[in-house]
Amino acid sequence: MHKSNMDKPTITPDSEWAERFEVAFNQIHHILKRLNPNEYNDAFMKLLTDSSRKHRVIQQVYYDLRQFAKLRNALVHEKLERKTFIAIPHENTVLKIENIAKLLSKPPTVLDIATAFVVSVNLTTPLQDLIKIMGTSSYNQFPVYEKGVFQFLISENGLTKWMAASIHKGSIHVEGKTVENLKPYEEHHNVVFVKRSMDIFELEDIYEESFQKKRKLEAVIITQNGSPLEAPLGIVTSWDLIEIDLLVSRD
Repeated sequence: MHKSNMDKPTITPDSEWAERFEVAFNQIHHILKRLNPNEYNDAFMKLLTDSSRKHRVIQQVYYDLRQFAKLRNALVHEKLERKTFIAIPHENTVLKIENIAKLLSKPPTVLDIATAFVVSVNLTTPLQDLIKIMGTSSYNQFPVYEKGVFQFLISENGLTKWMAASIHKGSIHVEGKTVENLKPYEEHHNVVFVKRSMDIFELEDIYEESFQKKRKLEAVIITQNGSPLEAPLGIVTSWDLIEIDLLVSRD
């Protein structure tokens, strides 16, 4: 004896919202697993908590995702039969989790948060010119290139050390001095080169790895393919990571 069509569960407009919610939730869960490849416990909340400690984007959506996890548990674990739900997520809730899934599936790239205009100098750049640039711009780190090859990173700290060592009878003479004179006063900065297509999750992993090794990462220089032999397209410092919060809030 065949069951009538009335006995078959159907997808109603309301239940479609629940289906869409579940699809977006599963997409986010998959992304969290990818962000924590060495985590044996793949429970959603465990992955969410771990990811929020490392990634600012996850921090920004942590509260929403925690609430969505509660709703998802109710939808899935209290389901009595296929395509039926004890509650239907509100349209705004579904659209919000879908937007989060979209953001995490295609996160911003390093260029989205970088200082796009990179002021680079060479070894023969007069110190007077460098000091003028520092005084008239908001930049305080300058990559030094010679014949298209990265040499070292200039920082305000290095310039200050040179000035302290160069005081003579209360005066500092910069005439005839060039960027090359700063090299001995710049410590071996921890500088990393990355390709322009790198996303911010990968970038934050680099900062986390540097932190774990107790090596401060002074700057991340972005080039086409991540080579120090290529022209800089942008530069990222730890301060620029704050821009991630602004990107998420705009979305």
